[in-house]
Amino acid sequence: MPEAIATTKRKFHRLLDTLTSYTNVPVQPLEPATPLTAREKLEQANERVRKRQRQDGSLSSIESRLTQNGSSIPLPRKVLRTSTSKQVEAAKNKSSPPHFSPWSQDTFLKRLHTFSRVSLWHPKPEEIDEVAWAKRGWQCVEVNTVACLNGCGSRVVVDLHVQRNKAMEEEEEDDSDEDDTSLEQALVARYKDEIIEGHSEHCLWRKSGCKDDIYRLQVVRPAVWQPALRSRYQSLQPIVDSIKDITVQQAGIAETKLTPVRLHAELTPEILPVSEAAEQVQARALDIAMHGWRGTSELNAELLNCDACFQRIGLWMYQPGYRARAAMDEDDDNNNNNSTATIDLLEMHREHCPWRNSHSQQASGTLAGLNASQILSRVVATYLKEKRRKSDEQTMPVEVDELADNLPDTPKLSRQEVEQQDRERESRLQKLKRLLTIKRPSKVVAK
Repeated sequence: MPEAIATTKRKFHRLLDTLTSYTNVPVQPLEPATPLTAREKLEQANERVRKRQRQDGSLSSIESRLTQNGSSIPLPRKVLRTSTSKQVEAAKNKSSPPHFSPWSQDTFLKRLHTFSRVSLWHPKPEEIDEVAWAKRGWQCVEVNTVACLNGCGSRVVVDLHVQRNKAMEEEEEDDSDEDDTSLEQALVARYKDEIIEGHSEHCLWRKSGCKDDIYRLQVVRPAVWQPALRSRYQSLQPIVDSIKDITVQQAGIAETKLTPVRLHAELTPEILPVSEAAEQVQARALDIAMHGWRGTSELNAELLNCDACFQRIGLWMYQPGYRARAAMDEDDDNNNNNSTATIDLLEMHREHCPWRNSHSQQASGTLAGLNASQILSRVVATYLKEKRRKSDEQTMPVEVDELADNLPDTPKLSRQEVEQQDRERESRLQKLKRLLTIKRPSKVVAK
């Protein structure tokens, strides 16, 4: 055997011995683990189940939200868990508009609603009334006190009453009325500036507010006024017993020139639901709904409520035979028992309500200068006129066919009359052909 080959074999066997020596090293046996008790095994199993439920629940909730949003991105198995309260708060903030939303009529009405309690907000001049404050993000929080909640947090106390001491009263006895008027005007001008300057420098409400037409009610589009009128009319059905005997000053719709009974008959059943009440009561309910009132019941008391100015009318005060305590004393002295009150459907709204105030409605075009009640009356009148026109067009072809059948037949012409008409027609065609023929000059050929 050659020496080179023998050397190679020895190296190969030595390498094999080295490899096998590592595998033959005795391994130290591990100490046996302490056996777990049954209670410990149960706790470990419960912990694994809770951990699996938390992971599956968080993944399934997130995956379901992403599926609803149209996302198809795969999620990793390890997802950070967020608290339930933060998720709920984020969902609420997403659905509701932000605090600074001068374009939103809903948030404007919510702020205006805080001024509706007469015990908190006393009447103010038009320049600094509740509408002016609500357009700039203010809410009524205390008696004659407004605040920018969820914004800069500023507060303004709006008080036009000035306390005078005895010395001032003695000095100003002669011209006290003029001074009171000038002082009130100065306070109004000061508070008018505070509507804007009362906010802090960084507040967005200081920079801009709601537009002038933010209070405008949508009473023109059929998709808006029809369901709204139906909703107000339906709300009055549970309290028909309280409205059937009241006296309404404005009992008709002036813009439509129709009586409430006829108006109710033409609107049923496309817009108004069928009611079991008497026809006169239904017509009165429609008249009330046309002026923006909704029926409510609180603590066994029937009320009329306006969703725009939040005015409320207690119907028990307008029932026949009702007399207040002061009126009863006066009637006893004067022996007068006629004390039935009357409801004015327009004047009972607050002064700034669009159902009553055309300036708050801010209508444009041909409807400029009209309040919401007048506009709705015109819209309903136009709707009924168009409805009658379509109804007449559908019945007109039938009447025309009947008249055509009753007409006498056209007399037939003789052969000579037909030939005479043909000759006249041919003669007219020849004249027309000669008029349309253009004579071109002949060309001279040079020789």
